[in-house]
Amino acid sequence: MPTSNAHPTVASRIAMNWTTVPLGLLAMLLGIGMFLLVGDVSIDARTTFDALFAHDSQQTAHVLIRDWRLPRAIADLLVGASLAIAGAIMQSMTRNPLASPGIMGLNTGASFATIVAVVTAPTIGRPGLMVAAVAGATLGAALVYGIGSLSRGGLTPVRLALTGVAVSTLLGSIGSGVMIYFELGQDLTLWYARGTQNVQWDDVAMLLPLFAIGLVGSLALAPTLSVLALGEEVARSLGQRTMLAKLAGTVIVLMLAGGSVAVAGSVGFVGLMVPHIVRMLVGHDQRVVLPMAALSGGLFLLAADIVARLATSPYRAAVPVSVVTSLLGVPFFLYLACRRNASARGGTL
Repeated sequence: MPTSNAHPTVASRIAMNWTTVPLGLLAMLLGIGMFLLVGDVSIDARTTFDALFAHDSQQTAHVLIRDWRLPRAIADLLVGASLAIAGAIMQSMTRNPLASPGIMGLNTGASFATIVAVVTAPTIGRPGLMVAAVAGATLGAALVYGIGSLSRGGLTPVRLALTGVAVSTLLGSIGSGVMIYFELGQDLTLWYARGTQNVQWDDVAMLLPLFAIGLVGSLALAPTLSVLALGEEVARSLGQRTMLAKLAGTVIVLMLAGGSVAVAGSVGFVGLMVPHIVRMLVGHDQRVVLPMAALSGGLFLLAADIVARLATSPYRAAVPVSVVTSLLGVPFFLYLACRRNASARGGTL
C-alpha cells in the first residue's frame, strides 16, 4: 500500500509544478517591465510601450529602452538561468551541496582566460572570447578537482569548496595583476565584475544559442541526473551509463558557465543558492528541478539587477549586480558549509 500511494504523490507534484511555468513566465514579463521603467533616468510606462512597439530611433528614451535596457534585462534572464542550471547539474552529479560554477572555480577561470585572450589577441572577437571563457572554465574546474584530490582523506564537499575559493582567489589575483601590468584600462576592469552592464544585442545573440542547447541537453539528461543523485553504484545497478552522463553534464556546465562569464563577467552564488531553494520547494526530481531552476535563476538575477540599479540611481555610480548576489550568497554559503560540517559529526575537513 505505501508504494502504491507514493506514485500519485510524485506524479501530482510534477504536474503541480509544471503548472507554475506560466506563472513564472508571467513573472518574467512583469520583471522585464519593471526593469525597463527603473534606473538613473526614469521613463514612464507610455514611453516604454511606444519604445517597444512604435520605436522611433530619433528619441533618446526609445533608444535607451530598446538598445540598452531591454538587452540587459534579457541577458539577466539568460545568465541567471544558465548559472542556475549549471549549479543544479553540478550538485546532482557530484552529490555535493556546495558545488556551483562560482565556488568550484569555473567563473574565475573563465574570467582569467578571457583576460589572457585579450592580452594575447587584442583583436579577438566575441566568438573567440566565448571559446576562451569555456576553456578557462575547464581550467578552473580541473585545478580545483586536481588540487582537492591531493589532500589526505580525499574529496569532501567542504574541502572541495575551500579549494575552489582558494583557486578562485589565486586566478582572480593573477588576472587583476595582468590587467594592471598590461594597462588594459577601465573597460576590461569593469567587465571583470560588471554583471550585465553595457550588454548589447550582440551579446544576447551570442549567449542565446548556448543557453538553448544547454537547456535542452539538461532536460534530456534529467532522468539520469535524478538517478545519479542517489549514488553512482545505484545508477550503475539500474543500467545507467554514468560516465557518459557525467561527460555530457560536464560539457553542458562548462558551456553555460563559460558563456555566462563571456557576456556578464563573474557573477557569483546564483548557481549555489537557486538550486537549493528550488529543491526545497519542488523536491529532487531533476525533471522538475532543472526547468524551475532556469525560471528561478533568471528571475533572481533580474531582481538582483533591479536592486543594484535602484541603489545606483541616487548616486549616479554603477553598482554591479555581483555585489547584490554576493551579499546574499556569502551568508548562504557559510550556512551550507556549517550545516554540512556539523552533519559530518566533527570529521576533519
